[in-house]
Amino acid sequence: MDNSSKKKEDQARFFDMIQHTLPANHVLVDVVSELLNVGIDASYRRIRGAKLLDFEEIMILCKHFRISMDSITGFIDKQLHCEFAPVNVVDTNSYLPFAIEWSNSLEYFRGSSESEIILSATDIPAFNLLSYNELAFFQLFAWNKAVSDFPDGYDEFVNEQNTIEFSKYYQKISRNYQLIPSTEIWTDNTLDSFLKSISYHFEMIHFKDNKVPLFLCEQLMNLMDTLYDWATKGTKGSNNVPYKLYISEVDIGNTFILLKSKERSSSLIKLFAYNGLNISDESFCQVTDRWLQKLAQRATLISGTSEKERFKFFNAQRQKINFLIDKIQNSF
Repeated sequence: MDNSSKKKEDQARFFDMIQHTLPANHVLVDVVSELLNVGIDASYRRIRGAKLLDFEEIMILCKHFRISMDSITGFIDKQLHCEFAPVNVVDTNSYLPFAIEWSNSLEYFRGSSESEIILSATDIPAFNLLSYNELAFFQLFAWNKAVSDFPDGYDEFVNEQNTIEFSKYYQKISRNYQLIPSTEIWTDNTLDSFLKSISYHFEMIHFKDNKVPLFLCEQLMNLMDTLYDWATKGTKGSNNVPYKLYISEVDIGNTFILLKSKERSSSLIKLFAYNGLNISDESFCQVTDRWLQKLAQRATLISGTSEKERFKFFNAQRQKINFLIDKIQNSF
């Protein structure tokens, strides 16, 4: 193969990688045309390989689609390229693009063939919380109190965030999550950190109205009822999408979220309440997949089977919530 043919082949492979990152409702030629500020015909010529990309154009596309130069050149080493974008929820310019990107990523995998979510949960997965605005906002509030020293209480935080209309992105993420088959590995302690957080902020008088933490507990109870229903049926959402829930007796160490499809995979190692390291390296995703599969094999499947174990698990979680409710009410 001569050098010219090799360059065209590499460029075709590059555009194929870009195509696999696009949400289902985006057209490659239109996106390339807009990013490179060229006409549709010029965009087609580049996609076909009739016109070779220059270095600046490659950089623009790599940066936008978050494709590493190493993946284009075929260079392989032992280093992993991670994406990490620290966000500040109070800063709309920082957090809103993060929420939109998260939403777009779920939408891409929802529209991909053979898509699946596999995760280990050291605390309640954000996918579940986002169906309940108050729970989602409380987790964001607790995060900002811990990380960004947000000076005010929960009520002020919610009032400020409600003006930004995050809710529509939360609902979109929640809907797409319910349309992607998932395998989830929880432990008996997955709920604990969230309950401890509510208790802590109640004791620190970060709620103006004592009814608020009680309402958060009520929403947690509703969430447990929803998950119990999903686990009983072995499907989630109104479209009855496959749902597997495992309970691990051993400490799973950290939250890993693996998004898989026939075209690509992406791993998220959770660092804080919402943020984490995003790794799209295929070999790392394969190792993560194998680890999660092994973890599931050593856990107990309580969805669609094991009725007694399923009842015991959810009954224990409801008792924890009721204990916190009693604690809050007795302090009035």
